[in-house]
Amino acid sequence: MIKDYDRYNLLKKGNIYKSMPFIKIPKNKSDKYIEWNSNTNRLDILSEKYYGSPFYDFLILYANPEFLSEWDIPNNTIIRIPFPLDLVKTYYENELVNKMK
Repeated sequence: MIKDYDRYNLLKKGNIYKSMPFIKIPKNKSDKYIEWNSNTNRLDILSEKYYGSPFYDFLILYANPEFLSEWDIPNNTIIRIPFPLDLVKTYYENELVNKMK
């Protein structure tokens, strides 16, 4: 069974959760690019394919900030999948911790 990635735990200060800030994911030479097709793509499926877990779909969305959700992505749009996961996750967590200070 795949363990869920609890990104919300990073927002917890005592018994209070802070608001989730937007984290801009920088481009990397190792990023992947695909053509979006809403009939065959979903962010959780792409997350599973590229990261081995469906729980990192938000990182793909953050890497494509012109869209608020996967429902906003027009077909035939090239989207960026930040890669590799370890690099992107470390960057995301460090930025989140910095914004929480």
